[in-house]
Amino acid sequence: MSRLLALDQASRVSGWAFFQDGELKEFGKISVSDNDLGERLYKIRTEVQKLIDKFQIDEIVFEDIQLQKNVGNNVKTFKTLAEVFGVIYELATELNIKNSAVLAGTWKSVLHIKGQQRAEQKRNAQLYVNNTYGINPTQDECDAICIGAYAIKSKNLNQSSGFDWSD
Repeated sequence: MSRLLALDQASRVSGWAFFQDGELKEFGKISVSDNDLGERLYKIRTEVQKLIDKFQIDEIVFEDIQLQKNVGNNVKTFKTLAEVFGVIYELATELNIKNSAVLAGTWKSVLHIKGQQRAEQKRNAQLYVNNTYGINPTQDECDAICIGAYAIKSKNLNQSSGFDWSD
């Protein structure tokens, strides 16, 4: 039995989705409001740990980070997201849970989520989730569900091709 936790992590609101044997079972979000980044990181780690324990997770997929061009205050945002990424990566490593990170452009491409602007891509991700699963979660939850859907779709494609992408 495969138990996948998909995360769209951020420093204030992170979406999560739990898939069992390729089927979406549950989703939600982790919200932290502390002003101190260290406190937020601790709470994010603690909440992800609770999800891992609750669902007995054996694989985690989360969104990779990248420095965007021409975005005001982007270096500070990138640094904060890198710290969140590091906390989740470290937790998965500590617990010996298989994990991977995927760039937003990659999961959107595989799921055919298009749009010139970020807002249009977000709307299209919500449409994808609604059309695929018949639900209307928050945007953060939709992105986590899409990240999980990407991981499952990629795994199924890899298995059918006989090619092992884990190397």
